[in-house]
Amino acid sequence: MANLTISTEQDVEDLAWGACFQGIGGGGVVSEGLRLLKKAIAAHGPVTAMDPDAFPDDEYVVTTSFMGNRAPLTPEQEEQKKNLGLVEWKYENNLLEALRFMEKISGKKISGIVPSELGGANTPGPMATALSLGITPINGDYTGKAKPETKQGMPCIEGVPLTPMTSVDKWGNKAVVYETVNSALAEREGKMLATAAFGNTAMAFFLMTGREMKKYVFRNTLTECFEIGRHMRLTREAGGDVRQALLDFTGAKMLFEGKVVRKEWGIPDGYYSGYHWLEGTGNWAGHTFKVWFKNENHITWLDEKPYVTTPDRVAQVLTASGQPIMTQEIEEGMNISFMAVPSRARHREPKALSFMEPRHYGFDMDYVPMEELVK
Repeated sequence: MANLTISTEQDVEDLAWGACFQGIGGGGVVSEGLRLLKKAIAAHGPVTAMDPDAFPDDEYVVTTSFMGNRAPLTPEQEEQKKNLGLVEWKYENNLLEALRFMEKISGKKISGIVPSELGGANTPGPMATALSLGITPINGDYTGKAKPETKQGMPCIEGVPLTPMTSVDKWGNKAVVYETVNSALAEREGKMLATAAFGNTAMAFFLMTGREMKKYVFRNTLTECFEIGRHMRLTREAGGDVRQALLDFTGAKMLFEGKVVRKEWGIPDGYYSGYHWLEGTGNWAGHTFKVWFKNENHITWLDEKPYVTTPDRVAQVLTASGQPIMTQEIEEGMNISFMAVPSRARHREPKALSFMEPRHYGFDMDYVPMEELVK
């Protein structure tokens, strides 16, 4: 039985930081995941994520996830929020309210939660929601990393609709995307709701039976996150090299180490998207590196030549400490190290690859497995 029990604040920290590494620059802010899960454990005790195969076939699961981006708001946007009455939170865990709303509009009793992806908030957040409601979190997720588009989860790739999809922001605004012509439009409508909420809302979607869930879930990924985070912490406490420990423990390859010399970003259609440019340090002195991100890292160039790309997983950590960092936290002048982990095998199958390869994002380049590029 591949169960995972989280019982202490240290366990929560290990889970969240490991999930942040697996989030490859996205997946939600760690502080939010820590806040939600620590508070839930303090109120209700330990939480155990269940082996997906042990979950009953005929009971219902749903996915809860934050949708949007964490781009910084301008002073004008902050003033607009106030003018619209978005001042005091009504829900401190709007993931929970999105699930309750899904039960209301569907008439289904939900018994389990599957995280949509891996990340600092979108992994511990669903666990906190499950614990608070007395239902079962599943030890797995639908993406095996973080992704910018909800339709890139395995259920959508295999044709499962996103809808019905409920949306609840922290101020108490609720909406339902009941039915759309396809999942791409459901994704777009969800992003527009997140944009209306100034960047972020909580969603519930992928309502299905346990039997269906087992076709699409990446198993044991919450345990992966916990073990990565624990290994990082123990290495740091022992005075070791956290970056090297990550390479050894995950099978990652170092792509680049350097200083951020330029950053460009915007929020097209609700996604935090742009480029980071770096000049090399250490073994990469004299070389350059560029990364294109859409919430997460997806395309890289080494010395202006295409390098490792999605669906392989490009993670980023602070060079000095090895601590994972999100794309919106990176600033010019920072020293960052990039490392890559090979994609999940299922993402290299033709159907899934069409949702994740560089051409999906508009880049005229082929996906080349990182094993052929990084020696």
